[in-house]
Amino acid sequence: MKAVFFDLDGTLLDSSKRIPSSAKDALRRCRENGIRVFFASARSPRLDQTLDWTDDEFALFDGGIYCNGASIDFENRISHSFIEPSVVKTALTLADQYPDVHMSLHMPDEGYAFNFSIEQSMYKSWGLAQARILPVDDYACTNSVKLLLFYRHLTDSVEKLPVSLGEKLRSCCDQLANIYVTDEGRTIQISSKNASKLAAIEFIRHKLGIGADEIAVFGDDLNDMEMLCAYPNSIAMGNAVPSIQKAARYLTKSNDDNGIAYALEEILHLC
Repeated sequence: MKAVFFDLDGTLLDSSKRIPSSAKDALRRCRENGIRVFFASARSPRLDQTLDWTDDEFALFDGGIYCNGASIDFENRISHSFIEPSVVKTALTLADQYPDVHMSLHMPDEGYAFNFSIEQSMYKSWGLAQARILPVDDYACTNSVKLLLFYRHLTDSVEKLPVSLGEKLRSCCDQLANIYVTDEGRTIQISSKNASKLAAIEFIRHKLGIGADEIAVFGDDLNDMEMLCAYPNSIAMGNAVPSIQKAARYLTKSNDDNGIAYALEEILHLC
């Protein structure tokens, strides 16, 4: 095994949004054994603000994949894939048809745009800076790497989005963008058709010059499906949704029960 890739929320992170000490120790041992370590997340590149990561957390990794593969941090360089502007405009139009459905656009350099008024409570949970909140204009529609649809403030949402919203988005935009319904239906995530966790992992894998059977991938939700189906060493968390558990080759313990350390030590025998 030459490299491992971990989803964050529900996988490498426990329910308190922290990396368990057992997982930190296992990741360090992997790197000591010459194995490259990466995360592959839907999150944007502000983990120091949204998760309070310090140099200690970032030092666990050789790089990372953000925004479901739309932003790749590899060898100290970040590259981006942008959503087709017509998809962003369609999503804005559809969101307006549903009361209280909120939408956010994520841009490089920590830029954000929202179709609703931001409350003070969101600044910490989203890692926002006032100077980086931009209007929903042509620039935002042209330079978005990730689009989210959700209720309330996302982090405190418990209501599922209307099924018809996802259906309309797929009907209009499925050929132009990757559309994921995640968090048990509470979130819709949209990225460029050219961007996915799988495509980003393949980019890194080819840069490293290693085979598909020399990497392992970990995940728990539907936006992890492609990467879990693509590699022989795929591991689903014990808390993963049923279809993800079925798709992966291996099943480990939950993210709250040292599932990462267990898989690296007992299933893959990497550390």
